[in-house]
Amino acid sequence: MSSANPIKAVDILLIEDDEPIRHLLVNALRQGGYSISEAANGRAAMRLNSTHTFRLVITDLFMPEMDGLEVIMDHNRLRPDVPLLAMTGGYHYSAPEETLKMARALGSHATIRKPFELVDFLKTVQVLLGGPVDVR
Repeated sequence: MSSANPIKAVDILLIEDDEPIRHLLVNALRQGGYSISEAANGRAAMRLNSTHTFRLVITDLFMPEMDGLEVIMDHNRLRPDVPLLAMTGGYHYSAPEETLKMARALGSHATIRKPFELVDFLKTVQVLLGGPVDVR
């Protein structure tokens, strides 16, 4: 038997530094039937991404320690086959639209601007995971 830890399969890695938003999204995703790992910054997320197999990575773009643009670049080097959803409400030096354009240029598969409706967020997740979209 190998002494190496097996890679664990989890549906979604959610990276969000704003704790109330992170908890809201985690709860919504779990109610949707997804298994979730969560991280408060990009550095912690990349450690998880190297030891777990995710079907989707969702990242905020402005975070301490390692921002979402760096996450996108590292993620695409490590797991280019796993889709990534970038989200932001903007930052003091960049409009949300411009930042989301940068995220797309770096390899994000989809983007969503905060604030967003949870139903829109969940539909985007379903599309990225290749599942049917409930249009209720």
